[in-house]
Amino acid sequence: MLDVRLAARSDRFDEDDDRWETQVLLLHQEIEEAVGPLDRRSHHTPGTKGVIWEVIVPLTPVVVPGVVAALTVWLKRDQGRSVHLTWTVDGRSGEFNASGDALDTDTLRTALEHGLRAATGDSTTAEEAAGQSGTAGVDDRDGAPGA
Repeated sequence: MLDVRLAARSDRFDEDDDRWETQVLLLHQEIEEAVGPLDRRSHHTPGTKGVIWEVIVPLTPVVVPGVVAALTVWLKRDQGRSVHLTWTVDGRSGEFNASGDALDTDTLRTALEHGLRAATGDSTTAEEAAGQSGTAGVDDRDGAPGA
């Protein structure tokens, strides 16, 4: 399992705008449907108003498609939306930014799968995994996309 931190952002709304807080809550609910209960945390970022909500998504191979689907649907509703995903494995950090105006679901899926493989020590390439699961992918030997 890999714990991925997810923080939602908006070009249109301040963090303390009630409309934005409702949209972020809806994202959290959609992800919870895919993975189960989330650990929600809030923090203030210097120079910004309001609170930034971050959730910890417990990622396993089974839930990756559901997380990618939830993020894709949510991001496509408004091109000003984005999410920042971060994780740490063995002292190395990975991150990925996805936005509604430049969403590539295959790259998002690949980034999450790469982080998961690194966390579990699985050196299986995506091609080998594709043969096992029927899902296409890319070889991760060169590192995580966006990391």
